[in-house]
Amino acid sequence: MIRVSTAAVLAAFALAACNPAPSADAGGAAEPSSRTLAAELKGAGDLGTLEAVLVNSGLEKVLEGVGPYTVFAPVDDAFDGATAFDFRDEAEKAQAAALLRSHMVPGAVTRADVSAALGRAEDGKVEMRTLDNGLITFTREGEAIVATLADGGRAVLTGEEVLASNGVIQPIDGVLLMAPAA
Repeated sequence: MIRVSTAAVLAAFALAACNPAPSADAGGAAEPSSRTLAAELKGAGDLGTLEAVLVNSGLEKVLEGVGPYTVFAPVDDAFDGATAFDFRDEAEKAQAAALLRSHMVPGAVTRADVSAALGRAEDGKVEMRTLDNGLITFTREGEAIVATLADGGRAVLTGEEVLASNGVIQPIDGVLLMAPAA
């Protein structure tokens, strides 16, 4: 159940989601790239597996489009043994699309946005609805920001966020979707 204070935070996220492109925060975050989310994933060192999943899913055009979206992007190591599926396999196209939808939220959400919302949340939790209609719950463990799904998928925001022309890529150290539906 969402408390009133968390609902207010979600409303603030909804307003932030109306911004057509991410902007740098006062803390010195990088300026947005002129490249799209799809372009930023291409050759992004530790996100090669997710790029292959994107291509296999058929959702590449979505991340080339207007957006904005925030992609909670599992780093390559996160896929090792995370699920029984090889999301890069053509036979797993539907599961690849499900994986991506469970890792995406509408709007451009920076780490500073999540941190500020957590600072205002009375219960220490902030929830965001994913594109597959699931909920990602954000909490803090020390200085780390942790994202969890109801099915038990859990990851820590890690590495450098990427501000693209149509959203944000937030690297995470785990795969949030533990057992995608067939």
